[in-house]
Amino acid sequence: MSKKSDLLVRVRYLNPVPNPPFPPKLLNISTDINRLGEPSYLNHLAASTQLPMLVDSEMGMPLDMNAYDGIWDGQDQSLNPTLDAGRIHHPIDVQLLAPFNPPPELNGEAKPVVTTEVSWMRNNNYLTRKNNARRKEAAEAKAEEVIDASEAAQIIAIERTFHDLHDQDPKDIRHPDKKKKGLRVVESYDILPDIDTWSNTYALVRFPERPSAATAINPAATASSPRLSKAILRPIREDEDQQMIEFYLPKEEDLSSLDEAYEKAVSPDEVENIYNVSAEDPNDPALTEIFPHVQYDRIRMYEVLSTAPTTKEILLSFQEGDQEEDQEDIDERPKKKRKGVYYHGIDFKTLLRKTRAKRRDEVAESADLWDKAVVGYRQPGEDENDTRNQARGKVADPTWANAELRRLRGGDNMAELQGEAIQDEDVELDEEAQKIEAAVHEEDVDDD
Repeated sequence: MSKKSDLLVRVRYLNPVPNPPFPPKLLNISTDINRLGEPSYLNHLAASTQLPMLVDSEMGMPLDMNAYDGIWDGQDQSLNPTLDAGRIHHPIDVQLLAPFNPPPELNGEAKPVVTTEVSWMRNNNYLTRKNNARRKEAAEAKAEEVIDASEAAQIIAIERTFHDLHDQDPKDIRHPDKKKKGLRVVESYDILPDIDTWSNTYALVRFPERPSAATAINPAATASSPRLSKAILRPIREDEDQQMIEFYLPKEEDLSSLDEAYEKAVSPDEVENIYNVSAEDPNDPALTEIFPHVQYDRIRMYEVLSTAPTTKEILLSFQEGDQEEDQEDIDERPKKKRKGVYYHGIDFKTLLRKTRAKRRDEVAESADLWDKAVVGYRQPGEDENDTRNQARGKVADPTWANAELRRLRGGDNMAELQGEAIQDEDVELDEEAQKIEAAVHEEDVDDD
């Protein structure tokens, strides 16, 4: 009820009884407190209570053991008399009177009784898997193999896998799954590192939906796959709170111009002049002559939800067809890659989500936003070439692994110190590896 509808009524009840005509008086009754500690005052209560059955004075349980002979000497035959052998028992009681069978002895020692704790709602499949796992662990414990975990042994084992795989016929390979034993190898590929792109950095970007050219003004706009492959992601804000990324796309008719700009990449010495001309007048026609470029339009903005290093993701590219056989000069650079699967590591992965228009206005107050971007190409400098060659040397130079081991071991080959000499220089390379190695050395000579 609300306060307005509450009704409070105060009523005083009168007490017409007059006060006592005399003050209270305490009576002193003499009693012996010791009688409360003796049960004799309950004798009349016990005598007046009728027992429901006839028992002796000790209520059926003997309390005085002195009446039995030998009770304190361990001779309790009088207390527990031997049953009469001629007595006939009921068949149900005979099973309960069966003697106790102690566990058998094994090699002079008592064998413990094995008890299996099984719940009343047990799962047969679970118990079967558990027993199989125990048998497997027991078998592995019996057949313990001594494995050499040294670095030299690992290198030798890895090198041996290449020889074993080369000698194996692909037709003899069977699928490891028993249910797929009927599958056969149709074609095999060599798994090789992608030397040409090994110095590049790759990221795995996951969009909330398929990227397109749709904007707030033109939500029905689409983009072809060649156009999406030329997209640019530009980070515009990076702080402790949130990182923002803008998504740019070229126009469909400028894709061919973008390829021409790649072929006409400017030298590093001309970059400063291009900046000066662009600062004076971005629409100067002379800028197109000295710097071939294409304009990119901003499509939308994304927020970065998470960024983490990759653990299992790698980049794979399949190369079909073999290298041209009419190429007799080994020192000549191969025109195309050999047949195989080329892999490259992915450095990190990023998850994006869309942003609201109000959010972009908030970011515009503290960040430098571009509605358009001018994109062109320049040739790498000497420092950049050295960095790229150093990164490519990890997979292109056959002597890099041995040199790295010597560097880590203070100038000595780790494998030689452990008695297993591994000389990469003495390993005979196949024809394809020789051509790739010759191409790498040719690039080093051109750079010098």
